[in-house]
Amino acid sequence: MKEFRTIKNRLGNTDRVLYELGIVALGIGIAAVLLYFCTGINILAFKYPCVFNKVTHLCCPGCGGTRSLRALLRGDFLTSLYDYPPLLFGILVYVVFMIRCTLYAFFGIGKSRDGAVVKYLYVFLGLMIAQWIVKLVAQIAFGYYWFM
Repeated sequence: MKEFRTIKNRLGNTDRVLYELGIVALGIGIAAVLLYFCTGINILAFKYPCVFNKVTHLCCPGCGGTRSLRALLRGDFLTSLYDYPPLLFGILVYVVFMIRCTLYAFFGIGKSRDGAVVKYLYVFLGLMIAQWIVKLVAQIAFGYYWFM
């Protein structure tokens, strides 16, 4: 309980909430890895239909994210970058943010810049929208389907 109070006292509200969400995301990732190694169930192998694609027959803003993650886990960085460019940027921001917050909250190393990561989230959203527009133009104008 003392660790939580340290995080609450040292980190600002925005960083604390994002840090706690990051811990939850890390827990989900660890659970998925354990599930795979204990049972052989690979949750990335399941293919869920995209409702946006089914309704509009167009790619969605997140189209390619799962394929990109699969390629990244295989070590195929170029395919990962091709399928969904914001993923690598998002992972990099996540890792740096989590390390920075952990060092500051538990050890007092670094400076507190509450909400500084939000600008990187805007960059991520900008990348996501930009790649979506490129994919839509490729699909509508040239008949190139990224998600097939």
